[in-house]
Amino acid sequence: MTDLILEKLKTILEENKNKKITVIGTTCVGKTTLLKNISEGIAISELAPKLTKEEENFYYNAPLTRENNKKMLEMRAKRAFVKAGQPAFGTGIASGTELVVCLIISDELLRKRTESRNVDFEQAKIMQAFIEEEIKESGLPVIELSVG
Repeated sequence: MTDLILEKLKTILEENKNKKITVIGTTCVGKTTLLKNISEGIAISELAPKLTKEEENFYYNAPLTRENNKKMLEMRAKRAFVKAGQPAFGTGIASGTELVVCLIISDELLRKRTESRNVDFEQAKIMQAFIEEEIKESGLPVIELSVG
């Protein structure tokens, strides 16, 4: 992750500090790395109360399909509410979001990162497609930020 990408994100967040922002991207795109450098940021998982055992089992073990993704989005929508000045980072849009910052990654870099982390590239691409669909369906304004 370059300093330039981090600075661009910090500028976007500063220019929109009065908005409720979700920073979204597929697995291995660099959300956690960026979050570590954004002091006011928070992981969407931290916004939501703990899942029930049944929900947790489903969330972590269900295959990534369109139907299961919608169910996961519904679970999150009931729990995770973003606040102005505290951007939420995750693989989906937090409730109350007014602006989406979408982290864009090339297939080449995504493949490299998934291989280095022993993550399934195809699953990361499926998640990426679901994220794109969720953004489109949300009708929210979007700022795209390329991470490479």
